[in-house]
Amino acid sequence: SLAIASAVISIYSIVNIVSPTNVIAKEISNTVSNEMSKKASYDNVDTLIEKGRYNTKYNYLKRMEKYYPNAMAYFDKVTINPQGNDFYINNPKVELDGEPSMNYLEDVYVGKALLTNDTQQEQKLKSQSFTCKNTDTVTATTTHTVGTSIQATAKFTVPFNETGVSLTTSYSFANTNTNTNSKEITHNVPSQDILVPANTTVEVIAYLKKVNVKRNVKLVGQVSGSEWGEIPSYLPFPRDGYKFSLSDTVNKSDLNEDGTININGKGNYSAVLGDELIVK
Repeated sequence: SLAIASAVISIYSIVNIVSPTNVIAKEISNTVSNEMSKKASYDNVDTLIEKGRYNTKYNYLKRMEKYYPNAMAYFDKVTINPQGNDFYINNPKVELDGEPSMNYLEDVYVGKALLTNDTQQEQKLKSQSFTCKNTDTVTATTTHTVGTSIQATAKFTVPFNETGVSLTTSYSFANTNTNTNSKEITHNVPSQDILVPANTTVEVIAYLKKVNVKRNVKLVGQVSGSEWGEIPSYLPFPRDGYKFSLSDTVNKSDLNEDGTININGKGNYSAVLGDELIVK
């Protein structure tokens, strides 16, 4: 009935004839992707930026020690004045994390019908058809951001049931916010043949089974970029400009081949939906 247990990320692809060159390129791409997944993953870009600023001050004062041997004593006095950056997240996406939990909610009454057989023999009588409109809802929450310094979002599609109906929601990488999307779904049960015993009236009841599905997700991507600015003069130290890259703030062994750094945020979704329309 419910095909949501294996909710998948929406992937947009183009079907085409693939040349040998494209096959090789795809194999290389898969290899690069696998290598990225083996690298260390960081959960906060802001921490890396603060480390870059700390290192900038430290290196500046180390240079000043050539002229002022006690320069490091002024570490807390010297300030950093950021003036710009080009930080960005490459390929932000949402991945499933763990198994879903499913809880069936109270059934929704749709309607009923009476079928009467007042003959001396059992008969097949047709029930009426039933239709029910229900609003399916998915709520997506970012529970752990990758930092407020880089803005990025990623879309995620949760398939709901066998009809193929699904809802798409989005996650923010920078804000612990919640997005809720809803869609009205129509469930139909056609007329059915029901065997009714002789001299009997049966009651046919239709109801909609509803379920709440919850699951955790990971917000993943690769970050890169630089920050630049100035170190204002603080007597006896002169003003100076600075620039550092995020790649300077981690071990070289943690960098991907393209110089980016893996990041990892967290979120979850909760979907409340109609599973199937039951008649009995």
